[in-house]
Amino acid sequence: GSYFQPPVVTHLIDTLINIPSIKKCALICERHNICRTADYNITTNTCRLFETLTSAGVFVADPTTNILPFNYCTNDQQVEPYYVCTRGNTYTMQQIFDQLASAPNITLSTSIVSAYANMYGVYFGTTGSLSFLTYTGINVSYISFLTQVTGINSAPNNGLGIVQYFGNSTTIYKNIGTSFQPQLVSILNISSVARPYSCLITSQYMYITYSTSYVYMTIHDLSTGSLLFSTPNISIISERPVVSYWNDTVIVLDQYMAMEYTLNGTYKGNLPYFNGTTLFARHCR
Repeated sequence: GSYFQPPVVTHLIDTLINIPSIKKCALICERHNICRTADYNITTNTCRLFETLTSAGVFVADPTTNILPFNYCTNDQQVEPYYVCTRGNTYTMQQIFDQLASAPNITLSTSIVSAYANMYGVYFGTTGSLSFLTYTGINVSYISFLTQVTGINSAPNNGLGIVQYFGNSTTIYKNIGTSFQPQLVSILNISSVARPYSCLITSQYMYITYSTSYVYMTIHDLSTGSLLFSTPNISIISERPVVSYWNDTVIVLDQYMAMEYTLNGTYKGNLPYFNGTTLFARHCR
């Protein structure tokens, strides 16, 4: 047997416990609107749902787990990414783009400083709130804060991580609602002396970058929040560093420099991506 490892952590839709059988797990995935791979652990009776095609992920050997593939494409010509095949229908990429183009224009607040989009809608962080808007423009969730939300990122099991810049805190939320109507409950908070600016969350770790600090990034255990590693002090004070990752590399972008680290924080090198006159800090995700 094997368990499934998707190419992107956020492709894990949900982890269901106390599922009595692999047949029940298969039935849940088959009836889900976007589930295309599931795996079932016979020891813990855990069923995990993924939106990734089985062929796009990695099989990791595990005698207690079995992978359940659900490929809804009906012929060899319907291959992702040119087609998206779901339980209900098969779409070409042009059809998806046309549907997005026909969506209504939404007037947004000028106070938005951060955003994170998934397939259900967009989370917006402002100078005093976090809200979730569906792609039809309906605001279905709102949390008020005293300080600015500068960083938003996904967390496992449809959760969310946010950074409150002036509040010197980073928080992980669990979604106890649905994907279309999230209800966020705080499950972990990490306070810091420096001002956090962005965060990245994987299945095991939380990476936090800091503004106006000699320490660019810290790494924390996702279950406890305990500090595992911090980048060594350097001579240049950070401005507005943003953390992201690609494959097995964590990337911190700040002051026209992309700094690369391994997932456990070991420095790999850097790459300047602009060498002209610095007017404003630039970064991308």
